[in-house]
Amino acid sequence: MAEIMEKMIACDVMVLASPVYFYSIDAQLKAVIDRSVCRWTEVKNKEMYYIMTAADGEKESMDTTLACFRGYADCVEGAVEKGIIYGTGVYHAGEIKDTKCMQEAYMMGKNI
Repeated sequence: MAEIMEKMIACDVMVLASPVYFYSIDAQLKAVIDRSVCRWTEVKNKEMYYIMTAADGEKESMDTTLACFRGYADCVEGAVEKGIIYGTGVYHAGEIKDTKCMQEAYMMGKNI
C-alpha cells in the first residue's frame, strides 16, 4: 500500500475504475481508498477520471457507484472531474473489448 500511496500523492491524473457490484465499487478499490485515509491531506490537485462497468444496460444503475467516486474526489483538495466512461451491458470477461467504451477509454487516455 505504501507504494500505491506514494503514486496517489505524486500523480497529476487519477483514474478510478471499478466493476459495479450491487450498485457500488468493488472491495479492492474501496480498500485502497479507505487505507489512504492516513495521508489523505497529501492527495491534492488531481484530474479525476472514472470508469465503470456493469451487466445492467442502463447508466442509471451506476449512479451510486459514481456517487462513491465523487465522494472520494470531494475529499481531494483541488480535484477536478474530467471524464466518465459507462461500460454498460457487460458481464463476462473480455466482453467489454468490442464496445464503444474501449474506444472512449483510448481517446480519453490519449487526451490526458
